[in-house]
Amino acid sequence: MKPASIDPVSVLVVVPTTGGPVVLLSLKRRPGLPASAAFAAGDYRPLPWSGDYARLAASGGPLSRLADAGPYELRLSGSFDAGRSWEVPVCLAHGLVARGHSLTADPEAADLVLWATGAVDLDLAVLPGDYALLDKLARSADLLAAAKADLVLLLPDGPEAAEAARAFRALGRAHPPVILPAASVPAALAALARPEPSPAPAAGRRSALAAALVALLAATVLTAGFAMLRARPEADRPVVAVGALVPVEPGPAVAPAPEPMASPEPMASAAVVEELAAPAGSSCRRVAFGADPPVRRPVPAEAPGRLRASRLAPDLCGLAFRAAVPGARVAVGPELAAAALPPTRLPDGAQAYFLREGARRNLVYTVQVMTGSADADPGAANPSATADRLVHGLVP
Repeated sequence: MKPASIDPVSVLVVVPTTGGPVVLLSLKRRPGLPASAAFAAGDYRPLPWSGDYARLAASGGPLSRLADAGPYELRLSGSFDAGRSWEVPVCLAHGLVARGHSLTADPEAADLVLWATGAVDLDLAVLPGDYALLDKLARSADLLAAAKADLVLLLPDGPEAAEAARAFRALGRAHPPVILPAASVPAALAALARPEPSPAPAAGRRSALAAALVALLAATVLTAGFAMLRARPEADRPVVAVGALVPVEPGPAVAPAPEPMASPEPMASAAVVEELAAPAGSSCRRVAFGADPPVRRPVPAEAPGRLRASRLAPDLCGLAFRAAVPGARVAVGPELAAAALPPTRLPDGAQAYFLREGARRNLVYTVQVMTGSADADPGAANPSATADRLVHGLVP
C-alpha cells in the first residue's frame, strides 16, 4: 500500500561521528552501478563499507521493506573507513526519500533536522550499544547551531541515551527536540508519519508543515508519545560510522553457577562468556563451518568488571556470549567483532564470534550488559535500568 502523501519537506540528515558530523548529500537510484555504493563528495571510488551498504540495499535485503531495490548511489559530505553507526541514518534517509521528501546539506534551507546513529539487524531493529552519544553531540554542536529547523533525534538504547537526551534538551532551541522511538527504523518512520493533509494553497504549505511540527513537539513534551509528521526525503544525506558495540540478541535465561565467594561478581550474574574450542581430532575451521560442535569453556571473572584473559592457543576458535538473566541485553566491543567472522547463533541462543585466521592477535575488548526496561523512553530517567561492563582480553 502506498504511504499517505504530504507536502515534501527538505531534511538535513546528520550522521554524527566522533570525528565530526557527516551530512547526506544525495541518495538516488543509479541503474548503471553493479550494486549500491557509497561515495564521498567529489570522489569516484566507493567507500570501504560500500559492500555492507550494497547488502543492506540489495533486492530482498533489509531496506527492501522501506524502498524499491537499487542499485543506489549514496553521496556523503565526508568519508570514514569503518563502523556501523551509519546504518540507522541511511535507512531513515531511504524511508524518507521513498515517501517523497528531499535531502539538503544546507542547514539554513532545511525544514527538519534529523540526527541519528546506530546499527540495525536483518529486520531493521536498532541495536543497543555504546555509541559515544555525548562525544558525537559535542562535535555536532556547531552544525546544529547553524540549523534553526526543528530537531528530531534517534538515540539507540545504551549507557548514554538518557544523559544525551537531557543534553539535547538543554541546547536552548526554539522547540525542544523530538526523540523518536529507538526500537526499529520502521517504528521511527511511523512516528514521523501523519495522515494526508487537506489541500492547501502552495503558499501555505510550509506554514502548515511548521504548524504540524509544533503540534507534534507539544504532544511529545506533554505525553512522551511520538506522533510526528511523516518525513520522506528523497536524495541527500551523509553518513558517518564509528566503532560501536555489536549487540548480541538475548538468549534464554541461564541460572548463574553458584559461587563460593561471599560477593559474586555482578557481571557474572548478568552475562555468560565462553571460550569456543575445537574438540580433539577436529579444527577451528571445521567448528566455524558447523562440521563439529565446539567445546564450550566458561570464562571466569578474576576481578570486579574483568574476566580472566583467554590464551590464543591453536584450539581456541572463538567466544560465545549470552544474557544470563531475563531481559538483559549484551553488546560486544568492536575490537573483537573486527577480528571475528560475522556472529552466528548457537543452538541455545548464544552468539558465537569465530576468530578470523589472520586476526589472531593480542586484543582487549568490552562486554556490556544492559538490564532494565527495554521499552523505557531513552529521554526519560530510568532508575531501574543499569549498564555494566566486563573487560576481557585475548593474549598469546
